[in-house]
Amino acid sequence: MKDVVKNVLTAGVLAMSILGMALPAKPAAAIVIPTHRIQFPVGSDTESLRGYLQPGSLYSYVFNAHAGQQGSVSVSSLNGQRLNLSVFGVDGTRLNTNNQTWIGQLPASEDYFIRVTNPSGVPTPYTLSLTIFPSHTPHYVPRPRTPFVNF
Repeated sequence: MKDVVKNVLTAGVLAMSILGMALPAKPAAAIVIPTHRIQFPVGSDTESLRGYLQPGSLYSYVFNAHAGQQGSVSVSSLNGQRLNLSVFGVDGTRLNTNNQTWIGQLPASEDYFIRVTNPSGVPTPYTLSLTIFPSHTPHYVPRPRTPFVNF
C-alpha cells in the first residue's frame, strides 16, 4: 500500500512539473507601497508636499476626513511631465482616477488614499496639494437671558 501511495504522489508531482504547475518553494513577497500619513498642522486645513518619482513608480499618501467635508487634491510636476493622481477611500470607493486634480465632497468618515504615479519615462519632481475644509456643524449658542429686575 505504501508503494502505491508513493507512486501516486510521485506521478502527481511529475505531472505538475511537466505542465508547468510546480509549487513555489516559498510564498511570494508582499508588495510594499511607501505611504506617508498627512497630518494637518494645528489651525491649518491645507498641506503642500514635495516628492520625486522615478519612471513607472508611485507614491501613496493617506489622510483622515469626515463624511460631508469638502476637499481638493492636486498634483503638478516641476518639469512639465504628466503625473496621474488617484483618490480613494479605505473602503475602496474611488473619487477619481488618473486625473491631476480632484475637488468634491468626501462620502464617508474614514482614511482616504492619494496615489501619485509617474507613467512617463523621465524622473519627475512634483508638488502635491491637499485641502480639507473643516466641517461646519451648527453649534448651540445660548442666548443671553434678560435679567429680571424688580423695582
